Amino acid sequence: MPQHSLADLTQNDWIHACLKLGLTANTQGGKGSHILIIHPSSNRKYTIQRRLHKYINLKILKHLQSWGFSEEQIWEALR
Repeated sequence: MPQHSLADLTQNDWIHACLKLGLTANTQGGKGSHILIIHPSSNRKYTIQRRLHKYINLKILKHLQSWGFSEEQIWEALR
């Protein structure tokens, strides 16, 4: 069972989780306060905005799953 709610997650939570998952967080590659997340082996990119809500967090979760991470891995990284 997840320790966090999707409504409670912030951009910083996702940055730390992505780094734990072995992804790169580029603060220079995003526009404004957006952060560019890069998968190092496939070079896939995804942008995480500053202000998040439940549906955007769900979209980020699903996007990371499409990159091959399990839901359990993602929630573990979010701890």
